[in-house]
Amino acid sequence: MTVKRVVIVGGGGVGDAAAFALRKRGFDGEISIISADHDRPYDRPYLSKEFMRGEVELHSVFLHSEEDFAKEKIELRLNQRVLGGSLADRTLSLDGGGDVKFDVLVLGLGGTPRRPPGVPQSNNVFTLRSLRDSQAIRKELMQSTRVLLIGAGFIGAEVAASAWQLGRDVLMVEAGKVPLERALGAEVGEIYAAIHRSKGVDLRTETTVEKWHTEGDRVIGVTLSGGRREETDLVLLAVGIEPNLELPKALGLPIEGSGVRVDEGLRAVTDVYCGGDIALHMHPVLAREIRVEHWEVAKHHGRGIAAAIAGGDAPFARLPYFWSDQYDVSLEYRGQASGDDHAVWRGDRERLTFSVFYFRKGLINGVLSMNDKKTNEIGGKLIEARRQVDEAALADPARDISELVPAAL
Repeated sequence: MTVKRVVIVGGGGVGDAAAFALRKRGFDGEISIISADHDRPYDRPYLSKEFMRGEVELHSVFLHSEEDFAKEKIELRLNQRVLGGSLADRTLSLDGGGDVKFDVLVLGLGGTPRRPPGVPQSNNVFTLRSLRDSQAIRKELMQSTRVLLIGAGFIGAEVAASAWQLGRDVLMVEAGKVPLERALGAEVGEIYAAIHRSKGVDLRTETTVEKWHTEGDRVIGVTLSGGRREETDLVLLAVGIEPNLELPKALGLPIEGSGVRVDEGLRAVTDVYCGGDIALHMHPVLAREIRVEHWEVAKHHGRGIAAAIAGGDAPFARLPYFWSDQYDVSLEYRGQASGDDHAVWRGDRERLTFSVFYFRKGLINGVLSMNDKKTNEIGGKLIEARRQVDEAALADPARDISELVPAAL
């Protein structure tokens, strides 16, 4: 079948990257992006960092200008939600009525921030996902003295760092023993906890909110587990997301757990591709199904999907990659592992210049680096090699680990 019309649902990293990559690859058919967002695609990592701190202006946040969309003949339909449709008829149904036809469908639906039960619907309680969320938090932050973060994952930690850099009093509450333990392990989590505390952030681990105190339409304080009350001007809930699976379910796509099962080429069924937060991807290098909730992964999924549409299906083999800047600490991560995997350390923990290699069944599956970019890049090649690596050589700071990378890579 000749592809005449590609419809992309979702205006995030997947959708924007897929649309513009299709044009770069010479696709001259129709391209439409249908987005429930009010704003054209933007660079999401700015939202918790530079944009929130006022270091970049609004125009710098957008991935492409309105003129770019017009020039590339990419139709952008904002503030529209797709409710369902028929794969057999290649039709999507829009909220409010109307149908959209497609030859190939791309879903980059992202996720919705979790909101724990019992949290009041107050004017100063926020989640962070959209540009407008960041704008609202930024406005409230300018009028606040004490900020409460619920959750010490990447979003919570980045906003905590931004609020501290703006001179705010920051309280961060985390239910786990240390931040990011499940993803990065207890030792790395302890280092992150120490970094935040060294800056003056009041980080309380193994702590939850027992009671919310409100006055009118605002939260003015919380009682924490243990009985201590703390006052606050602004609350951010940062306890993860739920992938947006309503449309895939309505279309009858294969769902497993919290994702849409896609093959090595990010295809769910014939002529339907999924990327980003919703994609449970059979990764050809790691040889297992993974689902990754990070911006860089979403962008590269979009480009991979465009390559498949324009040039024929092929395995998407790029390793997951993400980064996080907090204060003067830069974290980079390649691959996909767990905090429970066997960890081999290299570098100087005290100086915060080190890398951690995560082994599973004798193979490196992930590498985390703190202020150690070069090692992280080499670590990615070691993951791709899928060969046993001498752990002692890896940990030896006198050893050039590039020598451990097979010549073929």
